[in-house]
Amino acid sequence: MHLKRVKQGLLAALLTGALSFAPVVASAQGFDFGADDDSGSEGMDFGSDSGMDFGGSTTEIAPIDTSSTAYARYTEAKSLIDNKQYVEGAQILTDTIAAGDDASFALAGQLHYELGRALFEMGYYQSALNHFDMVVTQGPTTKEFDLVLPYLVLIGRELPGEPRRYSRIYDNYLNKFPAEIPETLMSELGYILAMAAYRESKLDDVVFFVGHVSSDSDKYGRSRYLEGVTYVRQNKGQPALDSFKEVLRWLDAKAANGKLTNEETRLREFTLAALGRVFYQVGSTLWKMGEREKAANSWTTAIKYYNAFSRNSSMWLESLFEASWVYYRVDNFGKALGLLLTLNSPFFNDKYYPEAMLLQATIYYTNCHYDRVVDILSDYKATYEPLKKQVDTLVSRLFQPEEVYDFLSMVRKADKDSYDPTLQLVLEASVQDRELMRGLAYIDMLDDEKQRINTSKFGGTALGQNMLQELDAARMLSIVEAGKKGKQRLERLQEELRDLSNRALDIEIETTEKYAARAELIEQDPNALVEFERQIDSVMKADDEHLYWTFDGEYWKDELGYYWYYIYSRCGR
Repeated sequence: MHLKRVKQGLLAALLTGALSFAPVVASAQGFDFGADDDSGSEGMDFGSDSGMDFGGSTTEIAPIDTSSTAYARYTEAKSLIDNKQYVEGAQILTDTIAAGDDASFALAGQLHYELGRALFEMGYYQSALNHFDMVVTQGPTTKEFDLVLPYLVLIGRELPGEPRRYSRIYDNYLNKFPAEIPETLMSELGYILAMAAYRESKLDDVVFFVGHVSSDSDKYGRSRYLEGVTYVRQNKGQPALDSFKEVLRWLDAKAANGKLTNEETRLREFTLAALGRVFYQVGSTLWKMGEREKAANSWTTAIKYYNAFSRNSSMWLESLFEASWVYYRVDNFGKALGLLLTLNSPFFNDKYYPEAMLLQATIYYTNCHYDRVVDILSDYKATYEPLKKQVDTLVSRLFQPEEVYDFLSMVRKADKDSYDPTLQLVLEASVQDRELMRGLAYIDMLDDEKQRINTSKFGGTALGQNMLQELDAARMLSIVEAGKKGKQRLERLQEELRDLSNRALDIEIETTEKYAARAELIEQDPNALVEFERQIDSVMKADDEHLYWTFDGEYWKDELGYYWYYIYSRCGR
């Protein structure tokens, strides 16, 4: 299998840039990023005495004997690969490596590089990566060290779930950035290093790396989004808003010149949601500081961003749920309940929003509708308490990562009727974790590569057997990693259900104390219902763009998201 022309052209461009930079000892740059230093990029130490441990071999390699059989075979194999005879060249390289003599050892970097190159061109990305890793372990003084970098970048695109696709480059090429990185790689390397730094919580470093991603790069939007998330973690509200707004400006400019890709459309939705969340958090902070008017303005702005989602968006329901919280904070209880009414419609029975019921209960409690609170909590307990017990049992039963992986694989492939409907929702929600999904997809890719090897012309050769063994080892490690992530996700789900149950109990205790007294007052006011209906007629007036239509329990798709529930306060009567 060969790469598409566009990919070959990109690789050629990347390699041309890499070839123009001679290998340099890494410690010449010696970045010390100081992850715990709040001074950011200004606090970086560029001294040459700090050094960087590339984790590579420091063993001195013997000089290459150009008269040796190993060198002759290497030359022959390289010529075959240059002429696209990848299988023949790869088999010669495999035999040469297996010889294990001094000459082949001295040629290790070149042999593994050429073998990785051949496997890459045939589309065996994980197998190629194993050999490129062998080149990297030779250290930065190896001639092929710089040549491997473009391949690592491209393989990262092909295997997005590969566990070390960010950390491998960060650990081995950090000291070459940015001075020794070719322009063709600068933006993508900036994004990759930023992702690695973010995962290590080196937040100031993230901002430094993102600063090297060009606005002409397709990684620019994601990089600025990552920068915004980083500022959020640092509690820097205004810089976060600036970063997210820059993402929207960049995407809108791209949309004006053509249609956005699916990935860019999804990035736009994530950015809108992020802006809504930042303004919500800022409003909450201002409220605690006593700045009530500014808090209300911030929450109103958050609503504007949540309202920007279309019904076709995969995040529309999420935006309705989060917007309902904002409406609750600005005391717009009717709109909050209207959005929650949409979430509870039969159209979305396959969606998992347990907290929506508790928000409903909270709104009714705030307005002293204790009878409704009791009804909602009763429904909540009937639905989610048995579910909580099932999840508790599930987590306690799955001990080993391999068991978790087998279970998650079964969930992904099982018929929806195989489980209790509510449990099925929870299990699907747990599997939808993006990082976990990438890990599971990566294992599928390894299985696909194994299958292609077994059906290829070198399936039974020494090369094929070596590839299969290496894939089995990578698969086992990935299963353990995916199992650990899956267990963490299930435990997080377990903790969420436990917290929600505790919140429901708190609301129930508060409600029980006041329900009896409120019931007596209602009995003493037999005209309460008539008064309530008069208030609805006077308050619920539709504008020119809407119709007033009494909800009778029947849902219509074109009404979803537009419900407005009138609720009056019974408190203090």
